[in-house]
Amino acid sequence: MRRFALYLFALSMCLVPHASADVGRFHLALGGALSRLDAARGPHAYGALREVWNTWDRADPTQVEEALLAAERNPKLDAPVRAYAGLLAAYTRMRRGDVAAARKKIDSLGFVRTWLVVGPFDNEGKNGLDMEHGPEADFGQAIVPGRAYSGKERPVRWRAAPEAFPFGYLDFGALLRPERKVCGFATSFVRAKAGSKAPRTVSAWVGASGSFALYWNGRMVLKDAAYRGHDADRFGTTLTLSPGYNNLTVKVCSDDAPPVVSVRLGDAKGAPDAALEITNDLGASAEAAKLAPTKADKSEKPAAARATLGPVPAFQALTAGKAPRPADLEAYARYLDATGGDDKTKHEARDLARRAAELEPSVERLLLAGELSEDRNQRREWVDKAEALAKKGGKPHVDVLLARADLARSGLSWQTASRYLDQVLALDPDQVDAIAGRVITYNMAGLKRTALSTLEKALERNPSALLLLNMHASQLRALGRSTEASEAESRYAALRFDDQAFLSGQIDLALARRDRAATERWIERLLETDPDSQWAHGVAARSYRALGQAERGIATYQRALALAPEDVGTLRALADLQGELGRRDEQLKLLQAILKIRPQDKDVREYVEHIEPQKPRADEAWAWQSEKFLKLRHASAAGQNRRTLRDLTVTTVFENGLSSKFRQVVFQPLNDAGAAMARQYAFQYESDREVVQLRGARVYRGDGRTDEAVEYGEGAADDPSISMYTSARNFYVQFPRLDPGDVVELRYRVDEVTPRNEYADYFGEVVFLQSNEPLQNAEYVLITPKKRTFYIDEKVPGLKRETRDRGEQRIYRFVADNVPPIVPESAMPPWSEVLGFVHVSTYKDWKDLGRWYWGLVKEQFDLDDETRKLAREVAKGAKTDQEKVKAVYNWVVKNTRYVALEFGIYGYKPRRCVQTVTRGWGDCKDKATVIVTLLKELGVPSTIVILRTQMRGDFRSSIPSLAAFDHAIVYVPSLDLYLDGTAEYTGSTELPDMDAGALALLVNEGDSKLVRVPERDSKKNLQIRSVSATVGDSGDAKLEMDYETRGSEAADWRRRYHAEATRRARVNADLGREFPGFEIQAGNAGVVAGDLENLEIPAKLKVRGTARAFARKEGDSLSMSVTPSVRLTTNYASLSQRKQDVRIPSFSSMEDTFVVKLPPGAKVKSAPHSVKGSSPFGSYEIEVGVAAGQVTVKSRVEVSATRVTPKQYPAFKQFCEDVDRVLSARLVVQP
Repeated sequence: MRRFALYLFALSMCLVPHASADVGRFHLALGGALSRLDAARGPHAYGALREVWNTWDRADPTQVEEALLAAERNPKLDAPVRAYAGLLAAYTRMRRGDVAAARKKIDSLGFVRTWLVVGPFDNEGKNGLDMEHGPEADFGQAIVPGRAYSGKERPVRWRAAPEAFPFGYLDFGALLRPERKVCGFATSFVRAKAGSKAPRTVSAWVGASGSFALYWNGRMVLKDAAYRGHDADRFGTTLTLSPGYNNLTVKVCSDDAPPVVSVRLGDAKGAPDAALEITNDLGASAEAAKLAPTKADKSEKPAAARATLGPVPAFQALTAGKAPRPADLEAYARYLDATGGDDKTKHEARDLARRAAELEPSVERLLLAGELSEDRNQRREWVDKAEALAKKGGKPHVDVLLARADLARSGLSWQTASRYLDQVLALDPDQVDAIAGRVITYNMAGLKRTALSTLEKALERNPSALLLLNMHASQLRALGRSTEASEAESRYAALRFDDQAFLSGQIDLALARRDRAATERWIERLLETDPDSQWAHGVAARSYRALGQAERGIATYQRALALAPEDVGTLRALADLQGELGRRDEQLKLLQAILKIRPQDKDVREYVEHIEPQKPRADEAWAWQSEKFLKLRHASAAGQNRRTLRDLTVTTVFENGLSSKFRQVVFQPLNDAGAAMARQYAFQYESDREVVQLRGARVYRGDGRTDEAVEYGEGAADDPSISMYTSARNFYVQFPRLDPGDVVELRYRVDEVTPRNEYADYFGEVVFLQSNEPLQNAEYVLITPKKRTFYIDEKVPGLKRETRDRGEQRIYRFVADNVPPIVPESAMPPWSEVLGFVHVSTYKDWKDLGRWYWGLVKEQFDLDDETRKLAREVAKGAKTDQEKVKAVYNWVVKNTRYVALEFGIYGYKPRRCVQTVTRGWGDCKDKATVIVTLLKELGVPSTIVILRTQMRGDFRSSIPSLAAFDHAIVYVPSLDLYLDGTAEYTGSTELPDMDAGALALLVNEGDSKLVRVPERDSKKNLQIRSVSATVGDSGDAKLEMDYETRGSEAADWRRRYHAEATRRARVNADLGREFPGFEIQAGNAGVVAGDLENLEIPAKLKVRGTARAFARKEGDSLSMSVTPSVRLTTNYASLSQRKQDVRIPSFSSMEDTFVVKLPPGAKVKSAPHSVKGSSPFGSYEIEVGVAAGQVTVKSRVEVSATRVTPKQYPAFKQFCEDVDRVLSARLVVQP
């Protein structure tokens, strides 16, 4: 190591000086990185090499390259580390423009770049790595060209990857479509070169974006299930190279980013092995198949596990003990951060940095912990700690000042960043990050010329700093100094040959100047540095077309399609080019290929319809012509305001679960009120994935005229009152003035246009074929791929169903004529429960749905050390499950505000637990995720529950679907307890009424179970009131009232009376409705609230005051109410008979005690009688006591029923009337 350090010192001293005396010195950042590389041991060297590499934009690139080359030649470093340094050195060559040398260097290191590939395969829910997709079972046989496997969205076959991956990695994102949430396989064949030894030990070194499994001759030899970013040589293992061809296969699975993999083969020590021959020739597969294990071999117990090599396993070993060294923790965190090696759901780098900073604080470790924090607020706390530690050293710390500046610039007072930057530059005038920060601040202040002057002065001292060169060129161009900007960009490009954005800009500039030679030169450079990019090929092809070289453009697009034959963007661009050239047949063929890949592509479908012979759309052909539905306009009105003559829905489902919907709605207002209400028609759609097209909106007048709709528009469907914001939008169509008897026809389409189905291949919808008005004809047509299975449930009076096949499609048709209206009734269930419907879903049972949902959400239950610490702090002192549950629940409802941002998939997918805890806000799913995650950390099992709230009524369908649910809560099995974290001010045992009795799916980590949440317990939902009234001769009274509310309604009391500033006014207003003229007693004793912060005890309130009209005068008597004011008949039983159920979702039992102190000498003329009664629907009781000068009335009303059927209604009505009659009795006294 000492020799390496001396070499670097000599390198820094011998650099040729530039114009400024300061330019030739070794850059501080690079010098520090080299010092740490010199001291590095074991896996620390990888992070140190990345630190050297990361100085490229700040230090002299020549020095950086020389340092990496020196590391590659340093015999003191391990062979794999030297190979890693060689890879980084090759990348510096590419950046300097010597792409040929970079490729040669990478080949010499042993990176595999000839592959056979197959995919994509499904990886929804990250289940793909452990799932057998087909290729895993075929190692024992030769690869058969053309053999199909069941891939994601389509059959897939082995093919040779084009020669477009020369830089040490294979990017499946350039080869597979779709490229997200997929798995891909890559296979190559390896043998010893002639004259070299076999069998012998070799090694394989793998890095991947996503998770991977490495197979050698059919046996899995290496696996990493974490979803990391790509970097080379993360893992390694030794292999036995058998004589002949050996099968090397790697399976890579990705989530939201395309899978990428690099495989390097070396000798037993990890150094490049030049005696290996690698090919992707199909002919080698037959020979390699002979080395695959037989079925008997697979059934045997696996041999002893090989040692896993590479920086990740080495770091894991160093940090796995009970007392790891803080230096190892820090180095591993920096390595993961620098290489993108941290699985975003694990937060390993963050936790490592935090542990290092806590075990042995240093400024650098504290700042690292801050950089890896979840958000800006947490980062500020760590920077505060670093600043406090730096002050103990007695002098300013540059990195702390830079962190302060960065925090300031990202805040509201961004101007204060200058103060910190000035301090840095006073310490080091050439500090590149500080100069860049100052330039940004100047630009934010509008001082563009000052920013330019600052850059020019800095470049005089450090002309090789790429960051400054780039900013200088951008600043010149922002000021309109184009010539100087071009010169600055040329200096920058000499050191960043691979900057695609710059290269693209130069191509555009050369085209604008009509410089053919320059355009071709820049195109060649772009494709040389980015040979696997669809974007780069597209830029090149469009540029060739602009140069008039259409055939070269077509050839470039075809090379791009050789990479990814299903890339829709390239297919569309090539189709457009063929169309421009007048080759309609070729254009149409390409467009039809797009529709086969992505049938939901609305623009392409419409364009094909435009250039093909005109014919009606298949789904719109189901619409009735006006002659047919106008025949229905003369039927009797039957006392209705409006009727629907025709209601048609045609849904076309594609193989990927996306769909297109056509609607025809024809309605007729029958009187003036109906005509006024019918002038506007509205419907809702999801703007993030659907587009609306209005196909027709007409009014057929009684005199034969036809008018068009006046206007249409749309607006957000948000509800700011409850902080709910969604991607849903309301679409409105406005008609001209309507007269009774006019017929209105509306035709529109709603097409899903997203490139991929966020819900895997799921499709589901509920179509209502009934309403509160007569429906002359209702029809639903479902057009599906024949190969897919759909489950259908229907509940519509008189519905007829037919099914037929048409080519590759299966058509389901549902028709009902003269569908009777649902007459609205008071206290009836919501419309979504009672209307007739057809329900369609691709899920067979609830377990299938639950498994998919768990795959969607399981990564969101994440934890980092900060959140683990929070869980322990929240439950400090709690010993039982119940105590822990209460502690966690109360923390969540009090510390996370309800804000719903339900855009796209986040209408069903919660955000990460750590993110929600840090932000302090979330919707129902987010809060449920936090509760479940914290309880799991505390050892209390629980599960997220998705349910259908009572606001939408019951779900009458028998098949599973996401359409059933609109809410998420938590279930704790050990306590048989449901928790709703959305319900602020609600205790852990006070489940809101909207959740009680709801249909729910316990997700149970994929082992889902459909349940019914228990109904509310009328005995636990109780309002207790004690009223002491001292009545005066005139009917006024002094009142002392004590209230206690238990159960679900306690939350309403806490919410309403929580704020002390408004409590008095609200109490006065609320009691004034029952006790006219009520005034609260002056002073604090007038209203005394219990502990409304404690959600686990009943809500209590004491009120003292006077009511001027407590008793009303009836002649010479005083009459007063001494029972609860509730009336059941009015609320629930006002009709003589019913067709719909009565819903009683939120009735709390009542216990009232009135103690009435009469005026002196007053006599009781009449009083309520003591009585009690009960029924299946509830019970009531009144107990009256009359003593000298005092009357005590105790009353209790309990309604235990939550739903009453029409058959039960007469008995229920009688019960309500009995209760009301008993409660209506008044106390009458003679003063």
